[in-house]
Amino acid sequence: MSRLFTLFLSLVTLSAAAITRDEMRQEIAETPEKAGGIYFAYPFTTDSLPDAPDGFKPFYIAHYGRHGSRWAINEKQYDIADTIFAIQERAGNLTPLGRDVMERVGRIGRHARGHSGELSPLGEQQHKAIASRMMDRFPHLFADTALVIARSSVEPRCIVSMAAFCERLKERNPSLRIERHATPGDMDFIAHRSPESVAMGKDTAAWRTSWRAFRDSVVPTDRLMAALFVDPAEITHPGYATKILYDIAIAIQDVTGLDEQLLDIFTADELFNLWQAKNYEMYYRHGRATAAGDTGPLSARSLLRRLIEIGDNAASSREPGVSLHFGHDTFLIRLLSLMDLDGLSCAESDPVLYCEAWQDFKASPMAANLQIIFYRDATDGRTLAHIRHNERPATLPLPAVAPGFYDWAVLSDYWKSKL
Repeated sequence: MSRLFTLFLSLVTLSAAAITRDEMRQEIAETPEKAGGIYFAYPFTTDSLPDAPDGFKPFYIAHYGRHGSRWAINEKQYDIADTIFAIQERAGNLTPLGRDVMERVGRIGRHARGHSGELSPLGEQQHKAIASRMMDRFPHLFADTALVIARSSVEPRCIVSMAAFCERLKERNPSLRIERHATPGDMDFIAHRSPESVAMGKDTAAWRTSWRAFRDSVVPTDRLMAALFVDPAEITHPGYATKILYDIAIAIQDVTGLDEQLLDIFTADELFNLWQAKNYEMYYRHGRATAAGDTGPLSARSLLRRLIEIGDNAASSREPGVSLHFGHDTFLIRLLSLMDLDGLSCAESDPVLYCEAWQDFKASPMAANLQIIFYRDATDGRTLAHIRHNERPATLPLPAVAPGFYDWAVLSDYWKSKL
């Protein structure tokens, strides 16, 4: 096992545990796109695959991937922004920057028209690149006529993500046998919504009152409104106007063919505060915020059960293979929390500290993925699991056989205890 990788893993664990609000603020200042949270475009950085213990070879991969970068879900946000600016333009209430932003928003909205929630070309590129790297890391699992079984959510952006991923596999090895499915029945595990999680997501849910109070206390409006409008008092809902512009700005990074920018109208502190308000919502609904009572993570039990079954079946079989699943951010976030992966199951009770405990852009950027690679010892058949989150080695609160590798029998039992 590489001493360098061991050191890297320990440093990652230490830095994750020691993060502070000021460090998060600086991180977003250095990379403003991270203020987009789950709109953050896939941040792949080159890494090495850790050496497996002697005698162990990879023989199976179980994967769950979020769809790639997409256009914004809410196309109405462009119409709302256009209306706000049009009214203020007629009233002569736009500053030079306000007029410039109005024109930019108009061009951005026209580019997005008709594409609500659609996978963008960038999203296709992300999945093709992930597929290529998976083949590079585990070439013999994609050799000759190897079998790949791919299943997708019935949402078009997930289906096209699956198509892009599988297309790249076939481009590199036309002999592969690939089964593709987008079956409504598979939604019971690919994108399961428990009644409790549905209730928590409603605008009328009780926790929303505290969240709105927090959002309104941290989301800044005065400076931006004064920069855009001659008389900011004419904007009756400045918080809403700010949110609309933020939502438009963070989605630009996920599309191609658009030479526009909008994040630059916000200061670094404004972006941090806008992000932490959204991060609060995502953490409470899908992570392990203490007051939420595990509602989000427990909704992922059917997906975790599916992955355990795949692993157990693979461990008892001699057949190599690859099982791919393409779904959505919320279900991946809940799964990672339920699995206790990479510290993403951290429970925090203070909303002010949510941003230190958990970050949505790290859990599930666009094209986020979980890969469980199973290794077998040819002599005694023992199975190990190597877990990768966004193509980087992930950690679990269990003893590792070697850095990055866990005994599958132990890990399987641990995850089964959560079902």
